[in-house]
Amino acid sequence: MTPFHFSDPPHGFRWQPLGPAEPLEVLASTRFPALHGFTCRVQNRQPGASRLGNRDEMEADLDLLERASGVRAVHALRQVHGNDVQVLRGVARPGAPAVGDAVVTRIPGTAVAIKAADCVPVLLADPVSGAVAGAHAGWRGTLVRVVDAAVRALAAEAGAPPSRLRAVIGPAIRSCCFEVGPEVVSAFREQGHDVDRFTLRPRAGGRPHLDLVLANCLQLLAAGLPEDGIEDTTVCTRCQPAFHSYRREGPTVGRNWSVVVAGRQ
Repeated sequence: MTPFHFSDPPHGFRWQPLGPAEPLEVLASTRFPALHGFTCRVQNRQPGASRLGNRDEMEADLDLLERASGVRAVHALRQVHGNDVQVLRGVARPGAPAVGDAVVTRIPGTAVAIKAADCVPVLLADPVSGAVAGAHAGWRGTLVRVVDAAVRALAAEAGAPPSRLRAVIGPAIRSCCFEVGPEVVSAFREQGHDVDRFTLRPRAGGRPHLDLVLANCLQLLAAGLPEDGIEDTTVCTRCQPAFHSYRREGPTVGRNWSVVVAGRQ
């Protein structure tokens, strides 16, 4: 297996086991008030470690997340780049995944997981009730404000003001690499986004770049989260080969998982 270079985590983050069971190293915040983590291409950083995230092995990956975290179930969605939020109040994993791009639960010992390979994964938690959420925000999800929808759903489920919630943004494509057509910029403008704040102007003859992470940070702030309640891994998936990237690898790419567990401090 080709070895990967793992750069030092940004300030406030570290590589650590997801849970007490099967070894699975994840990138995690030291301050976020719930058990959580962001996976990369391999289970751990040791030579010869098994790969994660082949497109045909998504269910196996969920089983690994379940075993590693020691939870009763890990719930994922059939993501469609929209803004539908699923609120989970039952324990059993359904036979077929629900459709949506954000998922909320407050069942202790239950996890929710988001998969992405350049899109922005956002994990949310309420430190008082233990309720958590995960959101998948590609440019289309960002356009229709999926993160705002996730904040509102989590606040309602937790009985919490949005100002009590905390967020952490995982590895995603960054403005250095996210080139788009002018029609994408126009779509954001037409939907009422202050797109000039997160658009990098192209050089002569070039195409604009979007800062989707900043766009989602602005949505979190507008939804009521405090600025010091939002953390960011700062990792660019396209720049860092240790993470899956659709822009770098094409349609056969695997997926990076972002997982958070309810009721676990």
